[in-house]
Amino acid sequence: MPPTEDSDRDPNSDTDSDSNLEPDLNASPALRLRRSPLVLVAVGGGVASGKSTVAARLAPLLGAVHFGSDEVRNEVPLDGLDPFSRRFEDVVYAELLRRAERGLADGHSVVVDGCFSLAHEREGARAMAVRHGAPFLFVECRASQAALRERLAARDAEVEEPFWQTVADDLARRSEPVVELPEDEHRVVATDEPGDEVLEEVAALVRTRRAQIAMPEAVTFDCWNTLICEENWELAHALRVTRLQEAAEQAGRPVSPEEATRAFDSAWLRHMQLWRAGEASGAREVARWSLAVLELEGDEQALDSLVSAFEEASHTGDVVALEGARETLEALRAAGIPCALVCDTGLTPGRVVRKHLDRLGLLENLAVQAFSDEVGVPKPDPQIFRAALEPLGVSPERALHVGDLRHTDVAGARSLAMRSVRIRASHDDESPLADADFVVASHADLRDLLDLHK
Repeated sequence: MPPTEDSDRDPNSDTDSDSNLEPDLNASPALRLRRSPLVLVAVGGGVASGKSTVAARLAPLLGAVHFGSDEVRNEVPLDGLDPFSRRFEDVVYAELLRRAERGLADGHSVVVDGCFSLAHEREGARAMAVRHGAPFLFVECRASQAALRERLAARDAEVEEPFWQTVADDLARRSEPVVELPEDEHRVVATDEPGDEVLEEVAALVRTRRAQIAMPEAVTFDCWNTLICEENWELAHALRVTRLQEAAEQAGRPVSPEEATRAFDSAWLRHMQLWRAGEASGAREVARWSLAVLELEGDEQALDSLVSAFEEASHTGDVVALEGARETLEALRAAGIPCALVCDTGLTPGRVVRKHLDRLGLLENLAVQAFSDEVGVPKPDPQIFRAALEPLGVSPERALHVGDLRHTDVAGARSLAMRSVRIRASHDDESPLADADFVVASHADLRDLLDLHK
């Protein structure tokens, strides 16, 4: 079964959801962009880097609760595990994040400390912050080699063998560099002397992260599976295959329905592969590739009629607005916040999508519409986002993008330092790519996030 042709959903997105801290999909978290008081700070670094000292002193400054990995390590049962094994570390970090999540759920800002030497540990902390609508900051503590040697020597003086130096060296060998976080969520601080100036530096960074969670000056929206969706894609797919079969017959090469289906699906797969690579193609290209599979390339009359049929096919299906989409756009307009569309068009061009949006009462509240077939590039290319924002006179860092896909919507917004919201109302993208700043289950939750009340 081929993917939805008029949707920007990537049907081949992988799923990677083995976390013990997955959110309740039926929950409706009370998030607020305008006055989010919560924050999650993960303080990490190597052994003796000063992370525990920084975290313990930082928490009171932020009015936050503090959870430390050393405390957890002393409390969780070994159950036969080597206390220095990777498996035991996984148990410790799972429990550390479980306690942190409970703190956020209870309405507290949270500071956690641990080495956080592996990317998946840091990503787990960030994902938790996203689920609770809290800004996230990873503070990486680094001390000079001289300071580390002095601290480790002091620890080893209390034991019979150079134990702590060995542990520190082993951790350093296994540590993964911090490349998975955006720049504004990762800061390195020098901790040779973790005094008040270091704490104030970190507290200032946290205040900056909190200030970034403010009401946007403009909101851009993805289209398919964010504002509208096609409930009966099979009908549009069947019509396109039928039109391909008719074009082949008119060109003097009758084909079976199965041959026409294979030809169309092959062309559609090529279109999807290009889309995932960031290259634009549409109905004309898919029609040409379909005809080529049937050895009918060069028949311009057949091509032109087929392009028109492919473009208009979505009118035969049930294209509907997502529940609450119109209310969201109207509420933003009433709040004086302009909205724009950033849409990858697939087989349905911008001129046809506009008709759907107009029919559903959505178009009038989208001041600008940037379609990939008109701009010339699909998401995540920054150009299509700029095409939506520049007419509004709003810089990307002061805007918010809402969409359903990580590799186009979230990645595109991040490339311009836009904040992003992933909406899972029609499609829940569980791919292992970087997630949005916020995740909502519905347009009602989105309005709650934006603190929009009629």
